[in-house]
Amino acid sequence: MSRIKRLAPFLLLGPISGPLVAGVVFNLREGRPVLASLYAMALAEFTFLLPVVTAHLGLQLVS
Repeated sequence: MSRIKRLAPFLLLGPISGPLVAGVVFNLREGRPVLASLYAMALAEFTFLLPVVTAHLGLQLVS
């Protein structure tokens, strides 16, 4: 039960971005900055680059 309470704030962010944020936070706390930065890069790709690429490809199909 305590594990669910600990992960609940991260899971409320979404089914994909929540675990990525949890990966960043927990790996920084445990002293693994390289793994935390990889999680952060994946989070940035998911939240910013995926919508930008999708919009760009969609605009190319329309015009």
